[in-house]
Amino acid sequence: MTKLADAVFASGRNIAFDSVLKWVLLMALITLGAAVSYEYGLLTYLFAADESRITVLIAVLYVGFSMHCLWILVELGREYRRALEVQALLATTTTVPDIPKGKGLIDRYLADLIRSREQKSDVEGNAHLLMMSLGASLRRRAKVGTYGADLLYKLGMLGTMVGFVMMLNSMGDLSNFDVDTLRGALQKMIAGMAVSLLTTIAGLIGGILLRLEYNIADALVTDISQTAVSFTEVSLLPLLAQKEPGGENAL
Repeated sequence: MTKLADAVFASGRNIAFDSVLKWVLLMALITLGAAVSYEYGLLTYLFAADESRITVLIAVLYVGFSMHCLWILVELGREYRRALEVQALLATTTTVPDIPKGKGLIDRYLADLIRSREQKSDVEGNAHLLMMSLGASLRRRAKVGTYGADLLYKLGMLGTMVGFVMMLNSMGDLSNFDVDTLRGALQKMIAGMAVSLLTTIAGLIGGILLRLEYNIADALVTDISQTAVSFTEVSLLPLLAQKEPGGENAL
């Protein structure tokens, strides 16, 4: 436990994948809550009482989007690590260094910025546009979470409508007011009400939890963007603006 705490909280450590750790901790809490709910029979009742099986669909989609969120966090963590490496490299030099080229968003951003400088265009103006493009590219990866949470909400609302239809359909059996007919109609009405309430609860809980997961990705996108802006404005643009005898620096 001491070594784990040192690895997590030590100063100067690589913080690029902290968001993955946050996701793991959040999922551990969600899994614990699910285990407790199953122990008390709440999950069993949730899936057994829903005749429409919309709650099953919500659960499957939630797991799928959660795995997508983990994949996004790993990809963004790599971009953040690359941004931190570039920031550290630029902070220790007085000339434009030879930055190894890669295939990530940060590397493409750097390549485009250097290319605009080599073409003797407005470096500062292009830098602002390229930073906006980088931020949009990063946000696009995490935007799936908004769609996923909204989809779970809408499925919960769909289950509500299905439950109401089941309740109204059961009223057609009340043409004969004998005890057996009334009992059957009431059972169908209760089943329809259960579908309506349970799917709504499942959709709301799934959407809220999914939104929490993708909020971690949104925060990571902000960190990457801020790091890119920092090393661009503080280090890279001043270096690119330097005029040295015999020509300009190049990557």
